Amino acid sequence: MLVLRRKVGESIVLAGVINVSVLAVEGERVKIGISAPPDVTIVREELLRNNDADPTQNPNTPIPPAQPQPR
Repeated sequence: MLVLRRKVGESIVLAGVINVSVLAVEGERVKIGISAPPDVTIVREELLRNNDADPTQNPNTPIPPAQPQPR
């Protein structure tokens, strides 16, 4: 794990396309902003853990393409 210190207004860049900025520090909470291309899914970790039992609720689970309906 890489650990960095950033001040409000500073950011890091991931994979050259995802920008993570520190917007504010309020007590022990940090407000971050994430800019990423539309094809990058961003999900809070706790949502992934809560949805492990139901893969249809996990946005990172690939959904097979719809099959054409017979006419």
